[in-house]
Amino acid sequence: MVARLFRLRVALAGGLFRGSFVRAARVALLLALCLGASAVAPFVIAWLTEPGGIRDVLDVTIGAVVLALALLVPLFDSRRNLVPRQFGQFPAKSGSVALSMLVTTIVSWPALVMLVWLVALWFARPEWHAAGWIGPVALVLAALLAIVAVRFGSGLSQLVIGDRYAGGLRLTGGILCIAVLPLLVFVIAESLRSDTNQVLVDAAGVLGWTPFGAAFAAIGDTVGGDDATATLRLGVLAGTIIVLAIAWFGIVAKSLTSIERPRDILSARRGLGWFERFPAKPASVIAARQLTYWQRDPRYRIALIALPIAPIAVVAAFLIAGADVALAAALPLPIFMLLLGWSQHNDIAMDSTAIWEHVASGIRGWADRAGRLAPALMFGVPVAVIGSSLTVTFMGDWRVLPAVIGMNVGVLLIATGVASVFSALMPYPATRPGDSPFVQPQWSGSGSGTSQTVSMVVALVLSVAPVWISAAAISDPSFTGNIFALLFGVGFGFIVLLAGVSIGGRIFDRQGPEILAVTQIFD
Repeated sequence: MVARLFRLRVALAGGLFRGSFVRAARVALLLALCLGASAVAPFVIAWLTEPGGIRDVLDVTIGAVVLALALLVPLFDSRRNLVPRQFGQFPAKSGSVALSMLVTTIVSWPALVMLVWLVALWFARPEWHAAGWIGPVALVLAALLAIVAVRFGSGLSQLVIGDRYAGGLRLTGGILCIAVLPLLVFVIAESLRSDTNQVLVDAAGVLGWTPFGAAFAAIGDTVGGDDATATLRLGVLAGTIIVLAIAWFGIVAKSLTSIERPRDILSARRGLGWFERFPAKPASVIAARQLTYWQRDPRYRIALIALPIAPIAVVAAFLIAGADVALAAALPLPIFMLLLGWSQHNDIAMDSTAIWEHVASGIRGWADRAGRLAPALMFGVPVAVIGSSLTVTFMGDWRVLPAVIGMNVGVLLIATGVASVFSALMPYPATRPGDSPFVQPQWSGSGSGTSQTVSMVVALVLSVAPVWISAAAISDPSFTGNIFALLFGVGFGFIVLLAGVSIGGRIFDRQGPEILAVTQIFD
């Protein structure tokens, strides 16, 4: 099995050069650049830095990032990796397939680039030779971790996500990459501006105890005479390799004895926009319809354009009053998240021409509530993550990123949960489809003002808890405090969201005809 897969890997590696001469030359040039960069980079760092100190910090940080990417890239995009299910028809046991795929992973261009980098790193660091057997063993374990991580990441993605939701997973990975960029720029800028490089030193101290940076930190410990710490780090690394290898064998066994849920090929799903990307279930169909509204309906576009005005005005007022820049930087995003979630408090009236279908067909209230929240959450959560990265960049302290994310995501979830209740409890007539977004129907009842005021007050009161916890973690930065703020903000917000969907769904089930009457009073 290993020999067959080895030949297959060689054929796949050579397949990159097939096609026209221009394409083959372009691929060859790209591979040459990658191999050259991986071989030269360690020597460039050695030329710019002295042994020990910042050089060790850079080795740990860069090494940890490279090995982490070996796990994360195949996890979010596994299209270029072999799938264990492809060998399901061969008369081979799952253990043989798993071992063969694991061993032959080294026969690929990314693996060759990784090996060239590790070998160049060894020759560019003559001080590592004083580490004795620790140096070669650590680099071999780093290579093994990269190989096992690639197989584990791609196998888990193919087994759990499959082709059905692979596009959404790649989109999530892209959003996370965008969110990390401002933080990366901040770390680099702080390192260049500071003489002590404290930001990089702190990052390397944390990464050195992760499986990704342990190999490089262990070599530095041994050179410094701390053999006990180096052995402990290598133990963490070896244990992670064993765990990932065992998980990989389990993934292959599960993949060979199961099939992915088949798609409904008889359904005409081409050209349906968002409806192509959601399953044919009530909540999912409502979510697809709401996303279509947000994309095409000018009423929603005007609201999205107007939402950033309030946070900008608040920040301008604080800066004019002489407030601290860090405080002013932390305010806009939670205010935007609050307004984005709160804007859904009368969404049911915006959908007045279709709400009768929900009532007449007997759609469960929770499905209506959950589907309507999809646009706000799908748009708000990425903005919260990316915006939090920008926030800590302006605040000047990357350690508070977990607390800032917990606060912003928590406020968004709380506001959408509250809006889910009031959308069904106190709807009022809104601008009809096709009318100007700036036209508001006249309404003699007590609906609009009361609904807007009460829903905003409730959202503000419930948001106090995650904001307070996050503010405490930001004022006194610590790892445990920030992680607690992140977990509390997301957890508390998720609880409020579930409660809002459940309560709003019950109200919708009980007051469906009344809701229909209010929303269509001017239609």
